[in-house]
Formats: sequence, C-alpha cells, structure tokens
Amino acid sequence: MENRNNNFIERFVEVCGSAEPVKIQRLLNISYQAARNYLQGRLPDSYVLRTIAEQTPYSLNWLLTGNGEKFVSSHVPEDAPLSARQIRDLVRKECGEVINELMGSRDLTQQKVVVLQSDSLRSEKVKEPLAVPEREA
Repeated sequence: MENRNNNFIERFVEVCGSAEPVKIQRLLNISYQAARNYLQGRLPDSYVLRTIAEQTPYSLNWLLTGNGEKFVSSHVPEDAPLSARQIRDLVRKECGEVINELMGSRDLTQQKVVVLQSDSLRSEKVKEPLAVPEREA
C-alpha cells in the first residue's frame, strides 16, 4: 500500500508542477492543509479532481492509478500549467541556445555545457517603471 501511495504522490506532484503546498493550494483553489494531505498520499475529493481535469491536460485515471494514457488528449490548452520537468527542460534548452550564441557557436550538435549552482543564483526585484510625463503637442 505504501508504494502505491508514494507513486500517487509522485504523479500528483507532476500534475501540479510542484511539491510545495502553497503552490498547489493556489493552482487548485484548495486549503493549504488539503494540499499537504494530498502530498502525503490522501486521494483528492471529486471537486479537486474536477479542477485538475479542467486545469491540466493529465488523465485522472493515470493520476489515480498510474495506468492508461498520461494525457487526456494531444491537445494541451495554451494556459495549462507546465510541470516542473517541462519548465526545467525549457530553461535548459533556452540557456544552451543563448550560451551557444554568445560563444559564437550556432551548431547545436556542439553544445556547451554550463552548470549553475543554485546557491550562486540570485533574484532581483524589478522596480515599477517610472511614469513618463506626456509631452504637450
């Protein structure tokens, strides 16, 4: 039973794109505690399953059982959230292209590999743009 529980948790995290309760809370419009319960293996109620079906392209059968097709259809809504793996792959691809362009190599078969340590990454807050007064005609 424990292994099936862990498998559900892994699938649930993939579907939600996060293992952080607060992000899942926002995505599914549920309480923080409910998000934590689902991350501990409790199966979602019908309201949450319906929200998952509406907000993601994942199959509820696959989410709950691990069987069958992973996605409902090949059509993914444009506003569907990306999984953490999809975001990571996209960022890696884009960073590789930028690095290759900066290094003067457009040949993607000769990609450069750059490893960024997460502790060396910093974030910046963007200040609100200053309002530019309109010129009089």
